[in-house]
Amino acid sequence: MPAVAARTLADVTADALRANCGLCWARPRQPCEGGGTHLPRYQRAHRRGVLSAADMTAVLAAVIASEVPAIATPAGHEKRAALCS
Repeated sequence: MPAVAARTLADVTADALRANCGLCWARPRQPCEGGGTHLPRYQRAHRRGVLSAADMTAVLAAVIASEVPAIATPAGHEKRAALCS
């Protein structure tokens, strides 16, 4: 079985932006309110087949590993955004 290259959180987030946000209702390609990306947006992208189960595992691992329930912004900066309003 061929090895699958791991995707960065920034790549996964860029793909998640193809879906609208189920929390703040930001449209596709528009940022979520608060400067980050809400978890419901990743979930919507996953349900639509844009993100794989491995992508979601990476997102959730980043959330669990963070000190605050947060995820990195699409640009990959150290700035974090809350998952809930």
